[in-house]
Amino acid sequence: MLQAIRSRATSWVVKLLFGLLILSFGVWGIGDIFRQPGAEATVITVGAQKVTGVEVVEQVRRDVDQLRPMFGGTLDMAQARQLGIVDRSIEQIVQRRLYAEAASDLGILVGDDAVRRTLAANPQFRNAGQFDARTFQAALQQMRTTEGLYVASLRQDIARVALTDPVASGAGAPATMAELLYRHRNEKRRADAVVVPRTLFPDIGTPDDAQLQQTLDRLKDRFSTPELRRVTAIALTPDMLIEGIAISDADAEAEYNARRTEFTRPEQRRLQQILVSDEAVAKQVVDALAAGQAFEAVARDVAKVDPAGLDAGLMERASLPEELAPVFDTPAGQTTQALRSALGWHVLKVVEILPETVQPFAEVKAGIVQAMRRERALDALATQSTRLEDSLAGGAKMDEAAAVVGTQALSLPPIDQSGRDGTGQPVTPLPGGEDLIRLAFDTPVGETAPLIEMPEGGYLVVHVDESLPARVRPLAEVRDAVAAAWVEERQTEAAEKAADEILGAVKAGRTLAEAVAARGLEVKPVGPFIRTGGREAIPLPQSVVAALFAGPIGTAAKGTVSEGVAVGVLTALEPVAPQQDQAAVDTLRQTLERDIAGDLTSELAQAIRHRIPVEIDRAAIDRLL
Repeated sequence: MLQAIRSRATSWVVKLLFGLLILSFGVWGIGDIFRQPGAEATVITVGAQKVTGVEVVEQVRRDVDQLRPMFGGTLDMAQARQLGIVDRSIEQIVQRRLYAEAASDLGILVGDDAVRRTLAANPQFRNAGQFDARTFQAALQQMRTTEGLYVASLRQDIARVALTDPVASGAGAPATMAELLYRHRNEKRRADAVVVPRTLFPDIGTPDDAQLQQTLDRLKDRFSTPELRRVTAIALTPDMLIEGIAISDADAEAEYNARRTEFTRPEQRRLQQILVSDEAVAKQVVDALAAGQAFEAVARDVAKVDPAGLDAGLMERASLPEELAPVFDTPAGQTTQALRSALGWHVLKVVEILPETVQPFAEVKAGIVQAMRRERALDALATQSTRLEDSLAGGAKMDEAAAVVGTQALSLPPIDQSGRDGTGQPVTPLPGGEDLIRLAFDTPVGETAPLIEMPEGGYLVVHVDESLPARVRPLAEVRDAVAAAWVEERQTEAAEKAADEILGAVKAGRTLAEAVAARGLEVKPVGPFIRTGGREAIPLPQSVVAALFAGPIGTAAKGTVSEGVAVGVLTALEPVAPQQDQAAVDTLRQTLERDIAGDLTSELAQAIRHRIPVEIDRAAIDRLL
């Protein structure tokens, strides 16, 4: 977008726009220009609590950032909405506030000691068996939150647990329930099975045109193509220009100097820390150190802290809470006074100071040059995009406009909304990817979509040449495939008929082997298998397995499988004795208790929400996101 603005900076429209912006700065000041409109306004109300747009946006962004690696690093806000991530983030905020409101009504207060104990017990923040401030700060950075926000959220969680624990603790699952469920899940059965394959009936006949057309009409979804769009695209990418751009050493070095902070590692300090919860103990620590006692000895004898866990590692000023910043004004080998944070009282020792270092120009030159070439290519493309838009606005056709900017228009084959052609194959190349597909189906036929910037850099223009409506492919086009489908259906019908005859013979008192002997089929024992089937039940489909578990020995059933039709006859029951696997029964009972506790907690949450009013301004939230 910046490149596009620069390329148009000479037009009178842009000059007028900048004039209005400058006037607005003079009237209103520049501060509000950099604030998202409406961000400070209340967008969620839970009882008496107000939640601003800032909090919602930050929560959503944190959740999206945490989930982005699961989506290959490409999860954007539009996809987050579609996947329900935004709704989940909003619901988390509402639930926290509901529990906080309910806890406040009941007089539940969470003190600093409770927060401190909870932090210290969290294994995510421990190192060498005890709480470690460096690990804690690293975790906060990874979660993209601050210590203050995390501690405030933790207070709400502790209050929620205090509210829900009395409810959940009443959840219990009787031993009899666990044993009955264990028997139900683990009972096993054996069966004899045979498959009547479709290939047993090769001479099924040849369909005529009328039969083929009837089959096509019946299976039209299988032989249909979705709406297709034929488009012409012009893509302006940095790669078109980047190879022809030269960067002088002087320009590269000037860029290096302008971006020097990017290549600078700030001063770091290796610290040791004594952390205590009591101010009086912290003062005793400071006095003992001032008297000349060793840091490790004071930690052990005065603070009662394991000396093995004193190392806080290398820290930068920016990674420390503001309350601990004085450690960066402390000389090497010296200790600070007692400093208070949300975690307690800290006494820090500066073990080592690593001065600020700067990567030499020679080490980063190649990356700087490549970035500058790309930036200049994008600047040049901005000018090219203006020329392209002007050409199209002047009535030029796509190929004529492409020639003006030194490239060629790309005529794509008909494409559907999944990026595939009429045969189901992916269309390549597909400049702009999903953006091109969106433009192809959002733009009326015969019109050109507005030029857009592509996420990977560059510009894209799409003209919709033609719309090919969804259609059932004609018989002449799919005759062989329809004929194969007709044959498969007839063979399946024959296999079904044979299976019915086999079932009739079994029900009349013959064994399965006797019932299939004349057909030359092999009967195989199957099992033992459980109610969910699985590998042990092959080749019986789940429908047959369910039927065999619903009847006594001798029960017979059939079901369609990929090769044809399978027939199964129940031959044995294998009940289980829960007392022989008491550990599994106990685990199942614990699972049932957790499920019951979860149900009770959910009911509590619904009751709280019914009592405490909740208002959510989704329109305002959508505007902010």
